Amino acid sequence: MEVFNTDGVVLKVRHTGESDRIVTVLTRDRGVISAFAKAARRPKSKLHAGTQTFCYADLTYSKRGDTLNITEAAVKEVFYDLNDDLKTLALAQYFCQLAEELIPPGDTDGEPLRLLLNSLHFLCSRKKPALLIKAITELRLAALAGYAPDIDGCCMCGTEDSAHMYLDCNEGVFYCKTCGGEFKGAHLGHAAFAAMRHIVAAEFDRIYAVRLMDDAMPELSAVAERYMLSQTERGYSTLTFYRSIE
Repeated sequence: MEVFNTDGVVLKVRHTGESDRIVTVLTRDRGVISAFAKAARRPKSKLHAGTQTFCYADLTYSKRGDTLNITEAAVKEVFYDLNDDLKTLALAQYFCQLAEELIPPGDTDGEPLRLLLNSLHFLCSRKKPALLIKAITELRLAALAGYAPDIDGCCMCGTEDSAHMYLDCNEGVFYCKTCGGEFKGAHLGHAAFAAMRHIVAAEFDRIYAVRLMDDAMPELSAVAERYMLSQTERGYSTLTFYRSIE
């Protein structure tokens, strides 16, 4: 039997049996993994609090054969304030679904967990616009999963200073207005394009330092979302719900 410990955020919980849970967690050094939490739905269970959605916890796992169980769950933080606003809650659920889709089991890079934790913190604190947090989470997760757009400038002439840039969401390349001609890609003004370049390429500690005028924020958010949907070639039920209440 293998026993290991890691910390992580609970992305999704499913009920099974009379009182068990199947818990999907974005961990720091083992990617996204799912495991049984036996009797975790019982209020007096030692696993009850630490295996709820959005909980950040230290988790101990035991593996016997193909069966993985959570045996200990020590709560580090629960993002209760997400429940204060339905739109904020829906956005947090979308971030969790993206992480589950994009981060594979066995991933040892701790940045996806840091990204999710920071994004949930900012959603709770309301210190940054939700649309900006959404764009940062989408673009950085895409980059971590190997879907980063080519942000060096126009793919034909190399310019970085055009007032209008157009992203080919399928190919992940940009065209300036001159080289793009009649190309109808996702439009970004200069400020939104500069913000996207920063989010994708900056050191992690600086990615949330983006500042945008209110008119550029929806533009960046819309293009980041369009790019994510195109690159992953699927829809997200949580995003649909978020859109329905936005």
